[in-house]
Amino acid sequence: MENRIKNLREKRGLIQEILASELGITQQMLSKYERDITVIKVDILKKLAEYFNVTTDYLLGLSDIKRDFTGQIRLNETIDEYYDFIEVYKKLDRYDQELIWTIMQSVRKLAEKRKREEENDKCSDLR
Repeated sequence: MENRIKNLREKRGLIQEILASELGITQQMLSKYERDITVIKVDILKKLAEYFNVTTDYLLGLSDIKRDFTGQIRLNETIDEYYDFIEVYKKLDRYDQELIWTIMQSVRKLAEKRKREEENDKCSDLR
């Protein structure tokens, strides 16, 4: 299991802190899951499977099949929706692909920060 979580995370270019934040856990806890030091909680396992669009059996190393039928349909729909982007991205050299990936991650972090700030503002308004 440790290698699959880590491999999926690294394939997406995510650092532990970002994935841990997405899952609502600490970076230290994610590290323990990746190194198989701590038994993964069922709710976190489900979140990981949903996040990476893989089965829990795949994450646990019980199967080499990443996606069930429903997961494959979701993947196909996503590919259809972003096909043009994917084609342009594939034609870039490795340097430009990494640059685009870094930019996308930065924009995502800023969007998450704005969302948290908006939620905090809403909470402040209710007081």
